[in-house]
Amino acid sequence: MEEKDKAFISKLDELIVLFAKLRDKATQEGVVIKNDPLYKNFELLTSNYQMIKNNIPDGLIEELGEPIKQIISQMVVQLKKDLGIYDNSDNPEFNGELKSIDTLLKNPTLSEKEINQLLDKRTSINKDL
Repeated sequence: MEEKDKAFISKLDELIVLFAKLRDKATQEGVVIKNDPLYKNFELLTSNYQMIKNNIPDGLIEELGEPIKQIISQMVVQLKKDLGIYDNSDNPEFNGELKSIDTLLKNPTLSEKEINQLLDKRTSINKDL
């Protein structure tokens, strides 16, 4: 299996784990009860995925194309937001700004005021995301 196929399978794995977390959260909050067909559909999804993921034919992932891969990635990001899981590694803009701030903070000639401003900016970025 190619490296990009493994990355796609990894993203699918993450999606299924997030669906399971969503199911658990909905059950705990009383939105979904265990007898509910929606709960059973979540169970079916997770159990069937575990059975078929190892039987995905080589080349099928490539045939799915980029739009499907993008949809799955977007679903992962959205489910993380819905569940309150903030993983900013998916956001290149966030990573770029943080790396820039971290680089600036390594400058030994910064004044205390400049350091505080950079740390405030860093905190602000985290709050926005």
